[in-house]
Amino acid sequence: MPTTASVSEDRQYMQASPCPIRYLSMNDLHRDTRDVWLQSAFDTVEQHTFVDLETRFLSIAEEDYETLIIGGNDPVRAARFLRINRPILARKVKIALMHGSLASKRAKALNAGFDDVFDSARMSPEEAEARCAVILSRYQAAAHEARAQQELASSLDRIAHLHLLGKRERQLLTLLVNRLGEPVSHYKLRTELSQGTDELSYNYLKVLASNLRAKLKAPYILVPGGQGSYKITSL
Repeated sequence: MPTTASVSEDRQYMQASPCPIRYLSMNDLHRDTRDVWLQSAFDTVEQHTFVDLETRFLSIAEEDYETLIIGGNDPVRAARFLRINRPILARKVKIALMHGSLASKRAKALNAGFDDVFDSARMSPEEAEARCAVILSRYQAAAHEARAQQELASSLDRIAHLHLLGKRERQLLTLLVNRLGEPVSHYKLRTELSQGTDELSYNYLKVLASNLRAKLKAPYILVPGGQGSYKITSL
């Protein structure tokens, strides 16, 4: 589980507004206690009864959700449900909610793929809300990074024949495409391409630029930008 210290360190990433939560609760001894605790922790909760083979509550709902909470002290049932619905839940925050749970049961839930385990007998609603916000912010950051990488890959493919590029040539292309049409100094290019190893020589940079130039797609060209800089522009 994340520590209280890690929660404090990540508060700057929390969302200002509460996220919609889908809550599936098992009908067991502690259901009422968990339900009351959950309502005190989160404002926006769409609640349903947990059914082992039911999937419609994951794909059809009154509104979209970003966090799924499964309440119950049976980690085996919860893990099986998670495994069956893994493709649907790949980008959802997944929380197991227990009451008076054993450490072994919490460990089983985490090993099954839950992002965290809340225990309504041990954790305050405020800590649960904070942990949930931190985990959600990390999912959102990862999704943002994935979109950015996809957009970059699309841009690179539009400008060059990627299957022909070596590793360093692709890195050089990325640096130039990030400032498309603008000159990038040889110092910046050499520093970025060195990546903490021995500094790339200016002559080697010229060779890389020459190789990359031959692998660009029309109408894009790589040209000197003055004072040893390079830029990619279109005719």
